Amino acid sequence: MDKLHITQDDDGFWMLSLEREDGDLSLLAHRFATPDHLIENANELMASGKVKAVILIDPPREDSSVRQAASPEDSADPAPRKAGV
Repeated sequence: MDKLHITQDDDGFWMLSLEREDGDLSLLAHRFATPDHLIENANELMASGKVKAVILIDPPREDSSVRQAASPEDSADPAPRKAGV
């Protein structure tokens, strides 16, 4: 079964990644200050039938103060990340 991972990147922003059964990992959304919108997105993807998956959510990091870049161009897209790793 596919997995939707909601995790934080190295800058403390939340992101949504899709892990396919074959192990392929893709970044779907990123740069959110909280996981709330990503949880909604993951549930909508499943409810629409576009994705049949389980949702895995990492707990917030203790040092999760978001270190925002001056502009989105200042930071590259993060690599997708698995929850619990």
